[in-house]
Amino acid sequence: MQNVTSSTYTDGFTVNTTTHAKLGKEPAYQKITGKHTLHEEINRNGELLCDFAAANNMLVMSTQFQHKQIHKGTWRSPYHNIVNQIDHVLVNQNKREIIEDIRSLRDSNIESDHYLLKTTLKQKLPNIYKKKPNQITKWNKRNIQDPSKLRQYRTSLHNKLENIPNTNNINEEWEKNERSNNGRSK
Repeated sequence: MQNVTSSTYTDGFTVNTTTHAKLGKEPAYQKITGKHTLHEEINRNGELLCDFAAANNMLVMSTQFQHKQIHKGTWRSPYHNIVNQIDHVLVNQNKREIIEDIRSLRDSNIESDHYLLKTTLKQKLPNIYKKKPNQITKWNKRNIQDPSKLRQYRTSLHNKLENIPNTNNINEEWEKNERSNNGRSK
């Protein structure tokens, strides 16, 4: 697992399924595993998973959140008498705030003896969406009250309106636009 992680590990997430790692409530591993595990004692695969997480600066997030016991199990035996928490989600320690919750979904019909793990993530919008819209410049009403600035504004507006071509017949303008648009669509 270390070779796979070192070659593909870029975004801080590793999802481990079917590791058969039972994580217990031992104080030695509690910084990595959290205190909300289904099992009391760790097994050998759990020790290996914790060693892997510690070596890669990761946390087991699937045991960090408090849920009812029935929502912690990720595998059930064929005779439905044993439930274990053996599938886990690991995340880099500096990305732990991204995960809001992890729990198993018992009612999903996936034709497997494993339950689905539902992971709720926080989505951070890129900075481009956080920018404020361009401010609309407001009119300075005091300038209109000043006679010299009012005269200057009127002159400027009059010059701009004179430069607009005079359209005597709206039907001719419409046909001209229609002809130019037909030429573009062909």
